[in-house]
Amino acid sequence: MTQIKTLVLRMDTPLNSSELARFRGAVIAAVPSHNILFHNHCGSRLRYAYPLVQYKCIGGKAAIVAIGEGVTVMEELFAGTDFSIRLGKRTIALQIESIKAEEVKVSQSIVPIVYQLCDWLPFNEANYEHFVSINRMVERVELLERILTGNILSLFKGLDVFIDFPLHIEIMHYVQKTPVAYKGVKLMCFDVSFMANVLLPNYVGLGRHSSVGAGLLIRKNNNIQY
Repeated sequence: MTQIKTLVLRMDTPLNSSELARFRGAVIAAVPSHNILFHNHCGSRLRYAYPLVQYKCIGGKAAIVAIGEGVTVMEELFAGTDFSIRLGKRTIALQIESIKAEEVKVSQSIVPIVYQLCDWLPFNEANYEHFVSINRMVERVELLERILTGNILSLFKGLDVFIDFPLHIEIMHYVQKTPVAYKGVKLMCFDVSFMANVLLPNYVGLGRHSSVGAGLLIRKNNNIQY
């Protein structure tokens, strides 16, 4: 049995998704320890691993989601007595609206669990070209299912979680949204409803740019049977 711990901090701070990168930068600047898990940089090099501290917009407000080892560093956020950030031209004193801790058991579920995946960015250059070259809807869905399966396995790998059963993913519905721009590059974006035979933590990110709000995972049912 393997457990995944998460901690979701929701702030009483209105935030647009377009402000997430600035919110992330402001929080990083305000953390006294400069712990690598807050920014995934080691000097001039990136930490190429699943991000354990992620910056989200949940319900129109700023949020931070910590996963696994990221949970243990969250106290460093509030090491100072006055926790305020600079967001653009605004100075904001962050107030916590809610804190939710969760610990999920990663085991095979007999009843498929339904998830919503919001603002998912699945493609690198190679699989983007493959996707646009496909004409049949069934084949497009199959490609998205393979990529999503890989994203979930990357989450497990980043948390040192190993499963002893085949992971089964079934996309029920997807909507292709307006492309989003990251560093001047437009990326294809989707909202996806899918079923999986495994319990996953709420509000974690899957796919590209998951550290800044993309690929927000929301569990839609709790009919879990092992």
